[in-house]
Amino acid sequence: MKTNKQKSIFFILTLLTSSSAFALNLSDLQGESRREYRSPRGVPELCVIAKKWPGASYKTGDLEKEKTLCNYDFYLNMGICPKYTSTNPAILLLEPNAKYTKEAIDASDCNLKKLDVKTEAKFKQTITCSNTSSIVAYYHVSRALGNIGRVPTTVLRTMDIQTHAKLTQKANDYLRNVNDSIRISWQHFAEVHKFPRMYPLLFDNSQSQIFGALSDNVKDEEQYGDVSGVGDYDTRYQRFLRQAPFQRVASSQSVPQQVGSSEFTKVAQIVTQMKDVSDMVLLDTMLNQQDRIGNIHYKFYWYYINPQTTTIERSKSNAKVSNGQIKVPDEELREMAGRKAALLKEMVLKDNDCGVSKTNMMKKIGALDKVRHMSYQTYRRLLAFEQTLNTPAGKDYFMKELLFSAADYSSLLKNTQEAKRILVSKCQSSQLQFDVDLENYVAGTNSRRPKTTCTL
Repeated sequence: MKTNKQKSIFFILTLLTSSSAFALNLSDLQGESRREYRSPRGVPELCVIAKKWPGASYKTGDLEKEKTLCNYDFYLNMGICPKYTSTNPAILLLEPNAKYTKEAIDASDCNLKKLDVKTEAKFKQTITCSNTSSIVAYYHVSRALGNIGRVPTTVLRTMDIQTHAKLTQKANDYLRNVNDSIRISWQHFAEVHKFPRMYPLLFDNSQSQIFGALSDNVKDEEQYGDVSGVGDYDTRYQRFLRQAPFQRVASSQSVPQQVGSSEFTKVAQIVTQMKDVSDMVLLDTMLNQQDRIGNIHYKFYWYYINPQTTTIERSKSNAKVSNGQIKVPDEELREMAGRKAALLKEMVLKDNDCGVSKTNMMKKIGALDKVRHMSYQTYRRLLAFEQTLNTPAGKDYFMKELLFSAADYSSLLKNTQEAKRILVSKCQSSQLQFDVDLENYVAGTNSRRPKTTCTL
């Protein structure tokens, strides 16, 4: 859930008017594959899986989840409800069950505290601070850099404008007496629906459909307060720089010097957290993220060494935080007993909508300039990504597949080139330590470590 933003300017619509050269023709949305649906009044809705960035680290789970997302039918197999929490409006896709059918979900007032159903996906558009291109770009750029940030799988989706208008009205009816930022956002959406031709970043050129990003919904995540800290919203980024996780990333001391050990179980959490933080700073710097701090999450996983292969394996944990204490199920403790194992917090960057065309807060505070520790794998992938991005094919990919404008692409290219310059310079002056790849702390793997170089 996002932090309080009543004092912010996020409620202002960040949309281009009809004078913009951008006007989406749905026939141009081809991607790697596309699936067509029909709304009750016969409008042909689309779900589009974008082409893959060459050399990116897409997993089997990503490909399966893309197909799952595009199998969700707004009118047949998923309940659809407006989101009543946080700041930016969205449509929630809810999975029907024996207690609540799709018809029951759709007919309800969509109070999720009463509905015993799971939210499987979120459908967001370019309105308030949200940006469709930011959501899809975070998915693909994160995979290009080695699956950093564990960003949720995302596809492009359209919805009949009349269906969305009805959901907007439902949201405004429900929130009529609520004094919160989300009510203002839905009120903006109602106004936008009156003049669709004026908002080409929301509606296609026929004004029959609204388009946006459909993302997998992460479940059972926790707020990563260790990284964000707690305090005033207006100074959240300055607070982030003062938190222990970033201070470790900015330290000139090596990981063993900071921790006092290089033994796997003792350094595993610190190393993983440091990698996650430096990866996040890089990704947010490249993609003009305006609203990260306070929107960082994590999930628990066990990491343990397989003694036969001297490789790291991982398994999901059902550990929970209660009254500030981590409660681990007894069966998990028994299973991990005798192993070289550590229970870790894995960062999850699931709120990625306020980027691309926004204020680059990581750049504003000079966060990347302060980074002294980075994954060598992330570093090498950044260099390769910058090379491909700075080509006609790279520009064509972001504009056609991820709906970037020419200005969006130019900004991404400039940010990526600047990030490369900063990090290569640090590497060449021995100010950047490649000591946050956890595999380096497994005994007997020295021969498998790549020789580090500052250029490709």
